[in-house]
Amino acid sequence: MRKLLVGFSALGVLFCAAPAFAGFAISATGNVPPTLTGLVTPPVNAVADTSLTYQIWNERLGTLTSPLTLTSNGAVGSYSGTSAFTPVTLPSGTPFGTTYIQLNPGVNAIVKSGVATILFSSKIIGLALSPSNLIATNVFGAPGTTYYSGGGTPNNNGGSIVGKTNQFFTITDGGRELEVALTGNYDGFKDIRVFTANNSAVVPEPASLIVWSVLGTVLTAGAWWRRQRPAV
Repeated sequence: MRKLLVGFSALGVLFCAAPAFAGFAISATGNVPPTLTGLVTPPVNAVADTSLTYQIWNERLGTLTSPLTLTSNGAVGSYSGTSAFTPVTLPSGTPFGTTYIQLNPGVNAIVKSGVATILFSSKIIGLALSPSNLIATNVFGAPGTTYYSGGGTPNNNGGSIVGKTNQFFTITDGGRELEVALTGNYDGFKDIRVFTANNSAVVPEPASLIVWSVLGTVLTAGAWWRRQRPAV
């Protein structure tokens, strides 16, 4: 019986110790679709018109095989499209997760879509904001999703918020929360790709600590029971 309990506890550790959304967005609130988390499934075509709500999806986890330079270092603060962003170069070997944020209402007008607030499971370590940086980082996009790769009408600006006075975002909570207030201009779309740290460096979740504690209790109780059992 004791071995069975230990086995179940060990399985619990395996299933509960690993974060469910390691290095990803875990929820979005505000002007987002009415899903359980506010996030959506990666679309087949990320260039297609969607709605007046922000579309936010998790893309890929991995480790960089070569250095990667991003438009912004993701430091805590408030920014607009005209801010002087501080680029960052992530070294080879950096573990990461990527999340895509898009506003693509497909309306021939200026569309102010209010605010969306995204909470991540780990710290933001960089943002791709310019057309060239977004295109260069499409290799870190969701498998099976087609992303903007250049061309098209000048109105869409390649999804870039850089240089635009009506695009805003704020990073808070030590780098784990991102609030966006973007505007779609005359059939144009606005995109941000967020790179977050892998959760391997994050303190274990409470659920993990509870399971480890239960496992320790079971082992201790088993040892005590074995010592108390009369010899045969």
